Amino acid sequence: MSLTALIGDNAKIIDELFERYKKDQNSVSPEWISFFKSLDNGGFPGGPEKIAHIDLPGDGADYNGAIANMGILNLMNTYRTHGHMAANLDPLQITKPRRFVIDEKLEAFSQADLNKEYETGVEGLGRVKLSDIIDFFEKAYCGTIGVEHRHLMDDEERRWVQDKYEAAAVNTSLDTDTKLRIFDKIIHADYFERFLAKKYVGKKRFSLEGGESLITLLDSIIEKAGNFKMNSLVIGMAHRGRLNVLVNTIEKPAGQVFAEFEENYNPDTPDFADVKYHLGYSNQVMTSSKHEVHLSLMFNPSHLEAVNPVCVGSVRARQTMHHDKEREKFMGILIHGDAAFIGQGVVAETFNLMNLEGFDTGGTVHIVINNQIGFTTLPQESRSTLYATDLAKGFQIPIFHVNGDDPEAVHRVVNIAMDYRQKFKKDVIIDLICYRRLGHNEMDEPAFTQPTMYDIIRRHPRVPEVYEKKLLKDADIEKADLDFIKSGAGNELEASFKQTQEKNTPMEVDTMKGEWSEFSMDLDSEPAAATKLLAKQLSTINDALCGLPKTFNAHPKLRRLLENRQKMLKGEMGIDWGFAETLALGSILLNGHNIRLCGQDAERGTFSHRHAVMVNVETGEKFTPLNHIGEDQGHLEVINSPLSEYAVLGYEYGYSLSDPHSLIIWEAQFGDFANGAQIIFDQFLTCSEVKWYRMSGLVVLLPHGYEGQGPEHSSARLERFLQLCAKQNIQVCNCTTPAQFFHLLRRQILRKTRKPLVVMTPKSLLRLPEASSKVDDLHRSVFKEVIPETEDIDNDKVTRLLLCSGKVYYDIKKRRDELKKGKVAITRVEQLYPYPEKALNRVFSKYEKLKEVIWVQEEPLNMGAYLFVEGRLRNQLGSKATVSWIARTVSASPAAGLASFHRKEQEKILEECFAKI
Repeated sequence: MSLTALIGDNAKIIDELFERYKKDQNSVSPEWISFFKSLDNGGFPGGPEKIAHIDLPGDGADYNGAIANMGILNLMNTYRTHGHMAANLDPLQITKPRRFVIDEKLEAFSQADLNKEYETGVEGLGRVKLSDIIDFFEKAYCGTIGVEHRHLMDDEERRWVQDKYEAAAVNTSLDTDTKLRIFDKIIHADYFERFLAKKYVGKKRFSLEGGESLITLLDSIIEKAGNFKMNSLVIGMAHRGRLNVLVNTIEKPAGQVFAEFEENYNPDTPDFADVKYHLGYSNQVMTSSKHEVHLSLMFNPSHLEAVNPVCVGSVRARQTMHHDKEREKFMGILIHGDAAFIGQGVVAETFNLMNLEGFDTGGTVHIVINNQIGFTTLPQESRSTLYATDLAKGFQIPIFHVNGDDPEAVHRVVNIAMDYRQKFKKDVIIDLICYRRLGHNEMDEPAFTQPTMYDIIRRHPRVPEVYEKKLLKDADIEKADLDFIKSGAGNELEASFKQTQEKNTPMEVDTMKGEWSEFSMDLDSEPAAATKLLAKQLSTINDALCGLPKTFNAHPKLRRLLENRQKMLKGEMGIDWGFAETLALGSILLNGHNIRLCGQDAERGTFSHRHAVMVNVETGEKFTPLNHIGEDQGHLEVINSPLSEYAVLGYEYGYSLSDPHSLIIWEAQFGDFANGAQIIFDQFLTCSEVKWYRMSGLVVLLPHGYEGQGPEHSSARLERFLQLCAKQNIQVCNCTTPAQFFHLLRRQILRKTRKPLVVMTPKSLLRLPEASSKVDDLHRSVFKEVIPETEDIDNDKVTRLLLCSGKVYYDIKKRRDELKKGKVAITRVEQLYPYPEKALNRVFSKYEKLKEVIWVQEEPLNMGAYLFVEGRLRNQLGSKATVSWIARTVSASPAAGLASFHRKEQEKILEECFAKI
């Protein structure tokens, strides 16, 4: 008789039983002991993979018990695999448990089977009657927690989650102090929402009502973090429940929130240019273990999940700054909405960073506030999956679904989730299934679109009421204890509100502290940074670049690259873009600053110009020369990022928020691809200073230039960045020489202010001989916002001035040299914003007979910089000269797709530059 014929797919389970048998015979039932002893050599002939071909011995009497026990194992694994579908997860009972798979298994057992004893292998349960096994697994897997872990392919992880969860399910009782703490947190959450509703009628607050268990969930995480001696937790979340989290988790004074509702701004100090439910806050919180944990809630726009990579990037920066190499002291918490979690692609992009070198943070705890609705959209209208969290299964992490009406279950889940994160250094998800008692905001009527759901919600008791009823059934909880907690919560809020009213408490700005205390937001408040570099410093850097280990076999072409760089430093060749960048980075490292350079193909460089990381052609070993300059230097981290712009740029931005002392650089493979990260540019990078008073020194490198490579490989959409410029929020530059780029990078880190720097970097100029620099340009020069005419022409004869930026300068200059047009001067605008008005005025004053100023650009007229500079130029020049333009004609596409057509367009631009003169 074939074993497979009797037990179907359970060969793996028999293998597990056999492993237990080898360690301890008494750990399995007598029937199995007899069976295993009967096998050749005490094991499976041919190995476990041959299990399907084993014939069971005898007439069946000696293994009937074994087969019955196999059926019990099958039942237990059915609970483990499908129990979450049968669990009581929905507080509203709209989504009914799906029990058909489990019930089908249960129907196979007779009444007599229920009284038989079987070995479970569950710690704390052991060998018990089948009825007790069913009772235990029903409570564990079909109660108010649904655990998904069977999809984990790593045996250790899967078994660990299973054992940990089942051990916790054996003993579910909590001590009195823990129960009262849970009740206290839920009451404070509930009272806070009711208080705001009473005091600020009709004001938007994006209430947490229906999901109050979030506050006890976060409290449990913080307490667990205290037990782990963690230093800091960084939280990213959208606006649902944010005010509640600020007050009841981060412990922001309630009076400050009331001041924001009252709009008590101080006219003598800057105030936030964002709504109150987007603001962040930081604070130190003492845990019951007497360990203090620093909590930071990230500022966040209404782009919901956009904060995800920003948060984990901030965590990574803190880990690096505090040498947390094990990633155990700093952790991220991401709070999602169910509709946004499944609907926003940045969620998956951020998950993908979890295990990647250069991005991993040792695991993030994800919390889904599952209101079972998105604005007015029901789950069946917004996703094609059973759960909102199903997309995360592919990232091989456990998922815990928990009924929000059972805060004790929430507490138990947190303990397992946090232990998993610390042990395996991976993400974990807690899906808090609850509901939204009110509409999307407090002015919305949800019954318009979901009348049935909201009729159920209207009649459903509040979370504190459900839990209070449960607690009063416990013999060790007195009603007086609960009443004391309730009265205390109300009194605290009333006192804070009264104080705000009486003292007219002003709003406060909680930024520019700690690491940021030495920096200023005003670009004009400091002298120009000294970016010149001594010859000895350059030589030291170059020695490190060329000093490869003797055992390191570099590619022959890289050997020639290093030889050429030696010649460049000696003045025998012009310094190209890649070498200038390398020297800049090396000098910054020598100054003690760390550098993080990230992007698709950043190690080599998209255009094979960088080679910051070299690869041994024989062993594949990587070597970073710039990390071997000197003993006290900073560290260079160069990362080849995944094929993602949105999440990776958000990550680097978040990193820059936490570390102002390091140079953080993100490079797009082509500048055009930056539009995949437009939300980060629009909602964070360009406006974080005015909205939240948060500075960032992030450098963004966007390859830009028209070389006939088509629409997606030409334009970095310069015009979009210029449209976002205001009040010195960012810097936008388009350098034309390697020396300019060298000084620009050094200026960025040596300044005592931090502004995002967007650089239109070149492609064809990377190796153009005319675009090279001299060594003296690094020694004696600084970054020039404007480069005036460099040729020896007669200023008194100049009637036309061509202004341009970037690569087109070399095309114009070459044509002028050919035509010998001495009446035309050329000036390069290297920094487009902040707009270099003073530098341009100096240029204009040089030409007494100037009649016309023409802005020349390669981009179509409706793109590029012209629309940005036109009004400024007219205001500057007045009646001195006319202002006009030369560009490609207006277009919906950035560039032509055919190289031949591109050349015709380019020729037309150059002809117009010197026409009629």
